[in-house]
Amino acid sequence: MRSRLVLATALAPALVLGLAACGADDAPSDGGAAPSDAPTAAAGTEACDAADLPTLTEGTLTVGASEPFEPWYVGEPASGEGFESALVYEVADRLGYAAEDVEWTSVTFEQIVSPAIKPFDVAAYQTTITDERAEAVDFSSPYLTSRQGVIVADDGEFADAASLADLSGAKVGVTASQTSLEAAEQAWGDDVEVVPFNGAGDGMTALTSGTVDAMVMDVDQGVAASTVYFPDTTVIGTLPDVGEPEQLGLVLDKDSELTACVSAAVDELEADGTLDELRTTWLDSDDIEQLS
Repeated sequence: MRSRLVLATALAPALVLGLAACGADDAPSDGGAAPSDAPTAAAGTEACDAADLPTLTEGTLTVGASEPFEPWYVGEPASGEGFESALVYEVADRLGYAAEDVEWTSVTFEQIVSPAIKPFDVAAYQTTITDERAEAVDFSSPYLTSRQGVIVADDGEFADAASLADLSGAKVGVTASQTSLEAAEQAWGDDVEVVPFNGAGDGMTALTSGTVDAMVMDVDQGVAASTVYFPDTTVIGTLPDVGEPEQLGLVLDKDSELTACVSAAVDELEADGTLDELRTTWLDSDDIEQLS
C-alpha cells in the first residue's frame, strides 16, 4: 500500500476522476439491453465462455479504470486489492478468464459514459446507473447501492454535529453536477449554504482549511477520505435518500454482446454471497447511520 503522504498528494486528481463518476441526474435504470441473440443474465454464466466472447483482444478481458484510490483500488488496479479491483477479478473468473487474462487500461469518466466506441470491454469506475447514461452505454446488474455521507473536520465548528439541524448555518461542500448536490439541497433546503466544487479532493482540502464546514460525498469514498487521505476529518452520518436508491454498475459499450454475461456474473456473485464478502472486506460504512 502506498504511503499516506503519497496518497494524500494523489487524492485531488483521484477524487476528481472517481467521484465524478458517481453523479446522477436521473433515477437508476436497469441498464442497457443486451442484443437479442446474446445470452440473458437469467441464463447464468454457464452460457458464457471466455473463448467465445467477442472481446477487443481475443482471450483477454480489457478493463477500464481510473487512477487508483481507496476503497475501490488499493495500489494499482491489477493488484486485486480494493473493492472494484477484487470485483473485476471475480467477474472475470466467472466468465472463464484467468487473472493474467485481465488487462487494465486508464480511462476518463467522459470516455466511460460517452457514446463513443470504448477502449475497454468493461469499465469499473463507480458509475451510477441512470436512464440518461443507459441511452449511450450498457450497464451490468448493479453491484452496490450507495449513500451520501457527511464529513466534518475534527477541530471545526461543527465537529459535534449529530443531526441535520446541528449543521444549520454551515457551509456545505458538494461536487458540482453530482448526486451530492441534489441530496444536500433536499436535506437542508435554505438552512445551509451549498458550495459546489469541481472535485471532491478540492472540497476536502477546503474542509480541512476551514473554507467550508462540511463535505458531502459517496459514504464509502468518504470513509476512505477521512481515514486514509484526510485523517483529521470524520464521517458523521449519511443524508436521507433522494428518490430511487443510487446504484453502481459496470459499464460496457452500447448493445455490447458481453453485457448479459457480465450481468450474469454479477448476479451470481450477489446470489452466492461473494459481493457481500467483498463489501465487508473493502467497504466500511455499514454502521454509519442516517442523519435525522
